[in-house]
Amino acid sequence: MILPTVLALLAAFTFAANNATLRRGVVGGTLSQAMVVTLLLGAVLVWIVALAVGGAGQLREFPLRSTLFFCGAGLLHFGFGRYCNYRATQAMGTVLVGPVQQTSVLITLVLAILLLGERLTMLHIAGIALIMVAPMLAARAHTPSTFRWLKRTPGAEPAKPKPKPAANSFQPKLGEGYLFAVLSALAYGSSPILVREGMVEGSGMAGGLTGAAVAYSAATLAVIAIVICQGGLARSLTMSRPTLGWYSTAGVTAAASQVFVYMALSIAPASVVIPIQRTSLVMRVWFARLLNPEFESFDGPVLLATALSLVGAVALAADPAWFGMK
Repeated sequence: MILPTVLALLAAFTFAANNATLRRGVVGGTLSQAMVVTLLLGAVLVWIVALAVGGAGQLREFPLRSTLFFCGAGLLHFGFGRYCNYRATQAMGTVLVGPVQQTSVLITLVLAILLLGERLTMLHIAGIALIMVAPMLAARAHTPSTFRWLKRTPGAEPAKPKPKPAANSFQPKLGEGYLFAVLSALAYGSSPILVREGMVEGSGMAGGLTGAAVAYSAATLAVIAIVICQGGLARSLTMSRPTLGWYSTAGVTAAASQVFVYMALSIAPASVVIPIQRTSLVMRVWFARLLNPEFESFDGPVLLATALSLVGAVALAADPAWFGMK
């Protein structure tokens, strides 16, 4: 199990790097620029990997049903879900977005129970509780009363808080951020069901990567068509060099993460791969500390929420038999 473990860790690492570099990019760039650059780069890279492992033959063997499911998954995950993720990240930072997006595991589980006949266990219920509590804990850390501490002295009025310097006064837009984080979680949680329905039995790693390439292509074509209709393709491809660098890095790391996940899932069960891949939630805090300390929130409750949501996600993805549970 060493190889799938390494692949899952690489997926977590590259996904965390994607979140941090994207956060840095949206500080000076637009969402349409982020979507166009990351999708174009991602589609090219995933197709290169898919063709290198025999994807051309797999593509010819895909039934129309599988192609349609992969296209639907791409539009939902890489199109709608990615836009919502980017907008939420722009509004309140990747650290605050993380615990909310862990609910995507819950959404996948609920859909699997309703549509695929999977069972709900006590371990799942514990994971659900942790995942539901975590975002509320993170949001509570940013209610107005927690932005300041008023020191009282006998016979004196409460001291007025001193304004912080602009460089360190990051104030998350919680309303917008939580709305789009929830929408991205819905998309990310639903798309695996479409992918599972589109998979051809016995297609292996080549089939999975080819499916990812088809999904990427569908989302890329749809986003470019929307941007062209809005008359903004040239504007979406024109940006400062630093912004282009951050978006390009985000596109490459996002594609790499998808490749590593598909490779790991082709040789190991999801119950092994997904809990390891979810450690990206912790890794994104490290990357945020390194790259974006002035554009993120690192309050104690936020970090605790991150830890709780990680434990909850692992509980949802883990096999109850590991703990003697049914």
